[in-house]
Amino acid sequence: MNYRHIYHAGNFADVFKHILVLMMVDYLQEKEKGLFLLDAFAGLGLYDLNSVEARKTEEFLAGVSKIMEQERINPDLRLYQNAVAPYWNYKQYPGSPLLLAEKLRCQDRLLANELHPEDVCELECVLATFPAARVTKVDAYESIRAHIPPSERRGLVLVDPPFEKKDEFDLLVRQMKEWKKRWETGCYVIWYPIKSHLAVDALHLAARDLGIKRTWVAEFLLRERSAPESLNGCGVLVFNTPFQIPERLAALAPELVSALGYGRIESYDLFVS
Repeated sequence: MNYRHIYHAGNFADVFKHILVLMMVDYLQEKEKGLFLLDAFAGLGLYDLNSVEARKTEEFLAGVSKIMEQERINPDLRLYQNAVAPYWNYKQYPGSPLLLAEKLRCQDRLLANELHPEDVCELECVLATFPAARVTKVDAYESIRAHIPPSERRGLVLVDPPFEKKDEFDLLVRQMKEWKKRWETGCYVIWYPIKSHLAVDALHLAARDLGIKRTWVAEFLLRERSAPESLNGCGVLVFNTPFQIPERLAALAPELVSALGYGRIESYDLFVS
């Protein structure tokens, strides 16, 4: 547990991931029925961008700062801006559990899980004012196993490991098979870094072979996926992708790339029917 997200909070990967997650929850909440949200690797929940750690890397300057510079035209970029703005005014960046908590309706609930002993204490403080949010401190994959399928039978599970473990991609493949057995109709959003395209390709192949409906991939690329660099981009692999999301991403992609001033976005289906 050496990974500290404060060094990377608000970077391009956060922006891309959080825009997509907010879009998906926005779509799922078009129905009145309650929604279960699970953030398996929740982190701190709120990040101080004036902290020594954040200022050491200043990755947020090439990420969220670019988006917040001016009002955006695309409605999904505005959705993201509006979610971040109350915290941005204090030079803070809301992590995924806080963004999800802010979206909760009275019929929804959130489970935010974090194993790091210091981070989980801060996370509890951040989410203390949200009665429908619960914090747990167990292994992330055990958290998922213990809470699916949810009683609501509708929901979204966010899985964004730090990828400290060398076998994290292999572990994900094993877990995905288990998720299908337990809750095949759930919406799972799996974030991953693109360092070795071979590992990512193997993940995609395993996901396709599971045959879960609307299995979809979206990637933000800094350079070619096979380039011998430390980080070539990031992506999300989604099972049971909410309808309209691929089209909504395609609509916002030009403005997002223009605002950041770099990168490109690619998306495609792995399995449809």
